[in-house]
Parts: sequence; C-alpha cells; structure tokens
Amino acid sequence: MKQGSVEGASATTVLALETSSRTYAVAVGDGETPLAQAAARRDDPEFPELGVLVDGALARAGLAFSDIGTIGVEIFPVSSLELMAIAAQRAHRGPFLCLKTAHGGNVYAGLFVNGETAEMRHGPPCSVIPAIAGGLTRVCVAGPTKEEVPDLLPDVTVEDSGIEEADVAVLYCVTRATVADPGRLVPVASPINEASRIFHEPASSRHARRS
Repeated sequence: MKQGSVEGASATTVLALETSSRTYAVAVGDGETPLAQAAARRDDPEFPELGVLVDGALARAGLAFSDIGTIGVEIFPVSSLELMAIAAQRAHRGPFLCLKTAHGGNVYAGLFVNGETAEMRHGPPCSVIPAIAGGLTRVCVAGPTKEEVPDLLPDVTVEDSGIEEADVAVLYCVTRATVADPGRLVPVASPINEASRIFHEPASSRHARRS
C-alpha cells in the first residue's frame, strides 16, 4: 500500500510515501512535479529510517514537516499495482496486467481496464495469470515477473510496458489530483497483503472486458 498525505500550509502541498517495494521512496512538493525525492533500498545494510528519507526530501524542498501536517492527516491510498497501471497507460494501450512478487513463489496480480480495476488476485502465477487474463486477446504487462506471462498466456498478444515497479513520482502526481477530489481521501488505510479481501472477491464481470 502506498499513501499520499495532502495537508499543510498550502492546500496543494503533497508528501508521497512509497513503502511496499524493495526501494522505499518519498516525494514532496506543491507543483506538477515533486520539488524533491529520496529513495533507499530496504535491504541495504545502511538503509535509513523512512523518517530520514522524509527529512532529507523536505530539506531539499525547503519545507518543514509542519508544512504537510501531522501523522493524523487524511490520506490517499493506492496500491503499487494501480500505480504501475497508471504509469503504463501514459505510453501504452490497455488492458494492463500488473504483477508484484509475493512470498512462496506467488504473485499479486491486478487487471486494469479503462482506468478501472477489473480484477485482483494473489497466488501461483501459473493459475492466477491465466485466470484473470486468459480470456483477453491482448494485454500490456508491468512488474518484475512479466517475462513469465507470454508462456502462461499462449493465445494472448502480450506487450511489455517496460515498467518494473511502482514509481513514487507517479504516486505524487495522482495524490495531487485528490486536492480537487477530496472525497477520495480517507482517515485510515491498511496495507494490502495476501489476506486482503480484494484478492479473493469474485470478478465483477469475468472477461466482459475483452479487448
């Protein structure tokens, strides 16, 4: 789960936090693009705390933590799968199949059509990927395990988006957009994992999304 906090001295001041990938990243600013970003791999022996990344980005942007509010501000929650789909649609045509590595050889998989989440699943790639995308004629893929997809979807034209993981700059941009749509902000958000209900709900319209 990623979250962007929208608060502070300026209504458009945004702090975006990306904490579900191997690389933790933050971005802060009040314009179309971030004023400053910071990132570090969490498996690096010298990995700093997330707060250190935030402090560094704020310093480079000439801001203080008080400029973006407190921990209790409303947030905009968005998954890394959604962020990859948003990034992919800038240069590619959907539907988009976005993948993220999970424990035990499993994957988190999300299918996105016309800017909406069509289906999300967690499990072995060999069963999850054909289940949600096997009925398509073509699909654009993002994520670290995208090389496996053509073999699992032999009857589907598979396009590689070139996107490996979620980008905090994309999170920053979509979070800024919530300034004009405050109804999407929530007071509390929980991390998404394999137990999350979203991965176990039936599809709203199985393969009515054919491309």
